[in-house]
Amino acid sequence: MVIAAQAVVPYVTAYSEETVALNLTFIRDTWSLSGVRLSYTDPTSSDWDMGVMWARQKTLRRGKVLYDELHTLRQKECMLSRLCQVCQGPASDPDTGLLTWVFHVEPPAASGRLSKPPICRGCLPEAITVCPYLRREAHVYGSGDYCVWGVKGLVVSPGRQPVLRDVPRDDLHTLAFTFARALVVHVSELRRENV
Repeated sequence: MVIAAQAVVPYVTAYSEETVALNLTFIRDTWSLSGVRLSYTDPTSSDWDMGVMWARQKTLRRGKVLYDELHTLRQKECMLSRLCQVCQGPASDPDTGLLTWVFHVEPPAASGRLSKPPICRGCLPEAITVCPYLRREAHVYGSGDYCVWGVKGLVVSPGRQPVLRDVPRDDLHTLAFTFARALVVHVSELRRENV
């Protein structure tokens, strides 16, 4: 009997058993520009980082694999430490220092905001082979370093429907009402790479 090798689940992928209840409220906050901010009903100091409240998730890596959902904390870790989204190893090429990015659609510009972490050259072939989106169409780009731009999250304002959007790190008013799901970075000079 031949046993097929199971594909590696990318490090940044969320699992069903990592979901937690989101009990949100608004609290008074003298440091917030409006005097109010979004909070959990049972807040802890670790809920906030970089001036914004982050989604809570367990880190079990158990349950059903949710391929279309990024795990918030692992995504942020990969972005801040320049780690590969698949293996959690260093994402930069040891010879050139460049980062590799893979997209299932052509990027609209040579620079811009990204919330999907880079990938190391070692994981790239398997990612293109295994991911159904990348099997259809894969665009590989390289870049130098990047800088933190802000977050992608749900902006939850009192009396309004939540809206998913990118919020810059200097928009302190909006960040007070943002439920952050991913770190967003600005990448300059994306260059097409041969695979």
